[in-house]
Amino acid sequence: MKRPQILFWAALFGSSLSFGALAEDKAAHDHHAHHQGHAQHAANGAAGKGATEVPPLRILFPENGAKVGTQLAVVFETPGKMERLTMSAPVVGTHLHIETDGISLMPGEDQLIRLGNHRYVFLFDLPVEPGERSLRVYWSDGMHRTIDASMQTVKVVVEDADSGKK
Repeated sequence: MKRPQILFWAALFGSSLSFGALAEDKAAHDHHAHHQGHAQHAANGAAGKGATEVPPLRILFPENGAKVGTQLAVVFETPGKMERLTMSAPVVGTHLHIETDGISLMPGEDQLIRLGNHRYVFLFDLPVEPGERSLRVYWSDGMHRTIDASMQTVKVVVEDADSGKK
């Protein structure tokens, strides 16, 4: 993800991010590590009726039908306390999942770029192939069962920046 794109989002969504914070967050994502809770997990099942109340989630960017590059990112909003709602929480219970291509990632709090006003950016570690894709953001319970009521989905068209093909 290039710094101008993040600065655009920061300007658009009202952030107080500094260049130092951007560099640190980008470095954390560039190493492509899938440890510390950023595990790959196929999405399966749904949380039962006993699922607890969860804070709302909303995808702000990209919008449905957007044409995007092969390095995916998602901007989302939630009033939830991310230090307790990610895989890096002291006790993992309800936690965030971000999914594309059937692979569900469970980021730690340190893998989210905070924009302010309850808004966050998540950068996918690895590029995706061109074509139609769905991006999903949702809560799962401690057993990784999807809490259906929290599911937010946008469909995008990934284009290869070099060839302009989808």
